[in-house]
Parts: sequence; C-alpha cells; structure tokens
Amino acid sequence: MENQIPSDAPLLSAVVIAFNEEANIVRCLDSLQGLVDEVVVVDSGSTDATVALAEAHGAQVLFHPFEGHIEQKNWAWQQSRGRWILSLDADEALDEALRASLAAWRADEGLQAAADGFMCNRLTQYCGHWVRHSGWYPDRKLRLWRRDRGRWGGVNPHDRILMEPGSRVERLAGDLLHYSYGSLADHVRQLGYFSDIAAVAHRAQGRGVPGVGFRALKTGFQWVKNFVLRGGWRDGWAGWHIARYSALATWEKYRKIAGLARIQRAGVDRVRRVVICRTDGLGDVVLSLPIAGWLKAHAPGVHVSLCVAPYARDVAAACPDVDAVVLWTGDGAVFRGGFDLAVVALPDKAVVRTLVEAGVPVRVGSLRRWHTWRAMTHGVVQSRKRSGRHEAWHGLQLLEPVRLAPGLARPGQALPGPSEEAWSRYLRLKADPGAGPGPGEDLFREGTKHLVIHPGSHGSAGNWELARYRALAGEMRSRGWDVLVTGTARERDGMDDLWSSEGAPLAGRLVDATGRFSVAELMALLARVDAVVAASTGPLHLAAALGTPVVGLYGGGAPVWPARWHPVGPQARWLVADMARPDGTLDIPVGAVVEALTALSDPPALEASEARETASPAGATAPATPRDGR
Repeated sequence: MENQIPSDAPLLSAVVIAFNEEANIVRCLDSLQGLVDEVVVVDSGSTDATVALAEAHGAQVLFHPFEGHIEQKNWAWQQSRGRWILSLDADEALDEALRASLAAWRADEGLQAAADGFMCNRLTQYCGHWVRHSGWYPDRKLRLWRRDRGRWGGVNPHDRILMEPGSRVERLAGDLLHYSYGSLADHVRQLGYFSDIAAVAHRAQGRGVPGVGFRALKTGFQWVKNFVLRGGWRDGWAGWHIARYSALATWEKYRKIAGLARIQRAGVDRVRRVVICRTDGLGDVVLSLPIAGWLKAHAPGVHVSLCVAPYARDVAAACPDVDAVVLWTGDGAVFRGGFDLAVVALPDKAVVRTLVEAGVPVRVGSLRRWHTWRAMTHGVVQSRKRSGRHEAWHGLQLLEPVRLAPGLARPGQALPGPSEEAWSRYLRLKADPGAGPGPGEDLFREGTKHLVIHPGSHGSAGNWELARYRALAGEMRSRGWDVLVTGTARERDGMDDLWSSEGAPLAGRLVDATGRFSVAELMALLARVDAVVAASTGPLHLAAALGTPVVGLYGGGAPVWPARWHPVGPQARWLVADMARPDGTLDIPVGAVVEALTALSDPPALEASEARETASPAGATAPATPRDGR
C-alpha cells in the first residue's frame, strides 16, 4: 500500500509544498535543520528562485502540477521515505520551543510510541502583527504523524490530516509560526483564491445554493463571530481587518457558488466555445483583444471567436488569440454555432437581443443598462466613463463572473489588476506581412524616416485643428522625414489646407495616402513606418498595438481621456491638453509633439545594466503624459 513503512526507512521526513515562495522557503527550511532525516520540497511550477533556494539548502526538489491542496500534499508525502511525516507549508516555520519539543521527541522512543500523531498550536503573523485571538490562535494543526496511520483529507482548501480509527493523538509544546499576510493586499488576494476553491468544491459536491438572505446573514455572523465572540477586538486593527475580510470571503464564496450554479442550470457542463462581441470602431476592437488573450493564456483548449462589424474583420483576424471571426450583420444566425458563452464587450441592443434569441446559454456583460440587466445571465456593475481605469482592463473584468466556469481558468487564476503592467501583456496584434502597403510601395524611400499623421477622428474624440497638423508636417519634413497622411476618402475632402505649400521646398515629402488602403493594408503600413501621430482613433490604437512608436493627442477630461483610452504598446506616448481652444480643438503645442517624436525615434543610449533595469515587460506600455508647455 502507498502508506506502508519501508523496511529501511529513516525516522523522520519533512515534506513542504511550494509555489513562488522565495520570500519564505529559506526560513522554513532553516527551522528544520538538525531535526529531520530528509526534506522533500514539491514545487508546482515556481517562476522565482524557490527551487534554487530549496536545492541550495539540501532539499530534494520534485515537480508536480497542482491539482488541489489535498491532492498535492498526499502526493508529496508519498514521495518521502520516513517512518514519520512532518508536513509544512512553505510560509510556515518551527519556533524554538517547537524545535525543542521535536528534538526531545526524536531522542525518546517512548515519546514516539506514545501516539500515532502529534498536533501543535499555529501562531499567525498578520501584516507584522502576531494574532493571538480572532479565532486564529490557538489554531491546532496535526502535522506530525506515523506514515501508516494518516493521510490528507477534508474539503479544499480546508485540508486536514485524517487518522486511522483508533489512532492516538498528542500535543507538542511550541508554536508553528505562520507568516501568512505581509499586507492587506495579500489577504485580499488570498481570500479570492480560497473562495475560488471553496466555491468549486461546493458545486462539485452537488450541494445547494443558499439564498441571498442566508448569504447576508452568514456574512454578518462571520464578522460578529471573529471580532466579538472570538475576541478579535483584542487584536486591535489587525482583528478588525481579519473580521472584515473573513466576512468578505464568506460573501465571495457564496457569490461564486451562485454564479457556477447559473452556469450549471444553463446546461453547460464545460465551456468549449466563447464569442466576444465588440461591434463598434477599430480602436474599440483593439482594446477588447486582451479578453481573448487572457482566455487563451488560461484556457488554451477553448475556441475563441470575435464578433465584429465587417470593416473590423482584418483587425480581429490579426490577433493570434482569436480562432475565428464572426461578422455582425444583424442576422441572428451568426450566433447559432454552438457557443457556450458570450462576452458582451459592447452592450449593443441588437446584439444582446440576438444572443438571447440564438440561445447562447451563458451571457456576461454590463448590468448598468436595462436591456442587459434582463438579458445577461452573469454581469458586472461598473461605470467606465469616469472610473479612471483603462478600457482594456474594464473589458477583462467582464470575465470575473464566469472565470470559474468549467473549462476556463482553474481556481486562483485571478484576472490581472488595474496596473498596465498586469493586463497589457494580453493585448497581441500582428500585421499580415503578405498584405503589404499594396500600391503604396512607392511611398517608402530608402534611408528616410516616415511619419504617418491621421488628422480625422469622426468627432469621436478631441483633436488638433488642421493647421497644427500642417505645421507638424512642415517641421518634420524640414528634418528630412517623409510625412504620409492617412484617412478615408471622405475625410480627404476636408483636408485642402493641409496640402498648401508655403516657403522653400523641404527635404521630406508630404504624401496623400487617404482612401488608398484596406484595413489590412493600413495595418501593414502602420507596422512599417517610424512613427504615428493622431488623436484617439483606430489607426493610433492599431499602430501602438503593432509596436510602432505613437504620439496620441488627448483632452484631459472624461469620458474621452487618456486614463481610459490611451494607446497600448511598447512605444506608446500621449500628450494631454490643459484646455480646449474656443473651437473645441486641443491646445497642445506643435513643439511638444515634435519633442515627443524625437524622444521616440532617437532614444538616449543606455548602459547595458541601465537598459536591463528600465526595460518594460513584454506588451507593457511606458506612458508619458507631458502637459501643455512642459
């Protein structure tokens, strides 16, 4: 049997499970020195220094994919050889009193024969404060047991040792020190993780879904229990936060249970096909691509379609995370393809109605509109206009109510936070080199830098007056750049003043490229030029996502402000007007744009060490927002 004792087994094996625990693993292993015969660390894929540190401290390190706390710990101790097992988490360590107790136990065969398992008190550190109340102490844990008398059981994430019937259990003096939460943010992350696991386990057991009233009472009682009945008030500010977040964890668990139950009632046993619906402009489609990127990163077996207006077909097709493009023509037949889940990134009434009529069983979107509140099976309530968060991040948050659906992310794979470094890596776009600039191949001159200016914006965002675009074109041409003007054929009709030639001939050319390219050809052009200047338009967002240096022009106020709509890419910059001119155009000096373009096209040389320190993560932007006059 798995738990039989080998004839040549050493006395005591320590077993530790770990994942990205470089901050804790050394303290844990140091506390075991001189007490155990072997240390087995089972890692589930750490990307930090955990494995190297464990090996440097003499541990045998094994890899095993994480399938759950109980499953991981049972697999881990079965890889050890000891007659007795001592199990620790990587963020735990023995205090001196517990070390002394174990040393005495090890030296006395009578103590070893007195019981089949030993428990000890666990003392938890919370944001630097040792918690001795709030129901957290004494938190008795059975962590030392005879190999053939116990194994891990319980319900994830609340694992515990289950001893064989008739087993004797005693207690060791001393504390197992638990370095749980270094900050309140750590607690929030952990409660999200544990509530994930608890919700999935609840539904796997086929248990019912408590009503809203019961959930509210249970949440309130959780706070009273920890802060009042268990003496959390005696822990001061730490006790207050522990009670507060314990109550939040209870609410989150039941919220997620209810969400999973709605998916189950819809008849979806596993999500296999997802459609993301974004049927407005090119830039809007670009900023919805992280939804597909996150799904492919965390649920690679799921087929992802992107539903767009016909003119955005090429943008959707250029995203490597999109498996198929669905063209929105108002015909409900487009959604009758066996989709399990629809993510409504734009709450268009016709799209929402058609999704319902087509019978897509799980629909997630904003609940801030009457037609979506009635039609969505899952939703979020968030205002985008003045939140100060980016549109791409808001789009990703639509996945939160369905993130735990079978077939999508496993518990604990949370959505990225609002910092750009966290979410921008999921925006991927690649121009088709085969498309090329088509008949515009003659636009490019060897040894010349090329700037695209895109003066039009269809009135969707604040913009420069045409005279400033003309002044920018003249300044950049005087520096030897060729300036290409893009836009639709209709926009060309209002650009007559742009072509007026005043003064001496300039070194660079001014080229009319309006109305000449399909979207795919435009993307290939934008990927090839040296820089792009535009207001918050589709071409600006396309160029930024393709990695081209861009300078965006923005007003400072919501809703069309850079906090929500700035371009996303490794070389994206944007300038913000302190005020609008009387005609509504943006008061951004031409010189500020020239300065930004110069900084992008001729970055200062860095020493190798400095370059490593300042390099941005893949896909992250490095925003700069100099205001007018800076």
